[in-house]
Amino acid sequence: MGSIEIIPSETRGRGVRLMAGAAAIYIVLHLVGFHRLFADDGEGIGALLEIIGTLYSVVYAFATYVIWGQFAAVENEIVKEAGALKDLVAFSRGLKEATRDPLVRAVRGYARGVMESEWGELSRGEDTERTDKLFSGMISTATEIRPENDSERGVQERLLEIANQASAHREERLAISAKRIPRTLLLFVTLTAVTILFLLFFFPFHNLALGAISVAIATMLLFFAHFVLTDLDNPFEGTWNVSNQPFEDLAAKAR
Repeated sequence: MGSIEIIPSETRGRGVRLMAGAAAIYIVLHLVGFHRLFADDGEGIGALLEIIGTLYSVVYAFATYVIWGQFAAVENEIVKEAGALKDLVAFSRGLKEATRDPLVRAVRGYARGVMESEWGELSRGEDTERTDKLFSGMISTATEIRPENDSERGVQERLLEIANQASAHREERLAISAKRIPRTLLLFVTLTAVTILFLLFFFPFHNLALGAISVAIATMLLFFAHFVLTDLDNPFEGTWNVSNQPFEDLAAKAR
C-alpha cells in the first residue's frame, strides 16, 4: 500500500480511467465483431507487437538510464557543493571572529536562498539570478579577507581553494539541472507506446475477458512507464525530487 501511495492520487486516478476506457473500447469492438476481421492475422499482429515492443523496451531503457544518471548526478553535486561550503565554515574557524562572521553569514544566506528560490526556478527553467548574486557575494567575502599574519594567510588560501571547489560543483549542478529529455525522443517513446496499445485492439483474442484484461494491463504499464520517465526528467518538480536537505542543514548548523 505504501508503494502505491508514492504515486499521486491524481495520477493513479488518471491511470485507472485510461485502463477502464481502453478495456471498454476493446469490449465494444469485440461485441460488434471487429476481432473477426483479423482472425487469420493473429500471428502477423503478434509478430508486429513483438518487434515494436522490443524497440520500445530498448529505447525506454536507454532514456530511463540517461535520465536517472542525470538525476543521480544532480543529487551528487548537491551533496558535494554543500559539503564544500561546510568545509568553508569549518576552516574559517582559524580566523578572528570579526573577520569570520561575515563569511559565515554569507554562507547561511546563500544556503537559505537556494532553499527559498532556486529549486522553483530550476524546475521552471528560469535563471537563478538571486542565488548567483548570493554565491558571488560569498566568494567576494572570502576574497576580501585581510590576513594579519602567516597563519591567517594560510587559512585564507585554503578557504579560496574550497570556494573554487564549491563554485565548480555549483556550475556542474546547474548545467546538469538544465538538461531535459529531447522532445523528439520523448515523442518517439510515446508514439511507440501508443502503437503497441493500438495494435492490441486488432489482436484477435477469442476470449473477451482475456482480451479486456490484457488491454487494461498493457494500458496501465505503458501509462505508468511514461509517468516515471517524465517525472524523473525534472529533478525539482513532480513525485521524485532531489532533496535540498544538505542546504537546509548548512543554513541551520553553520556557526
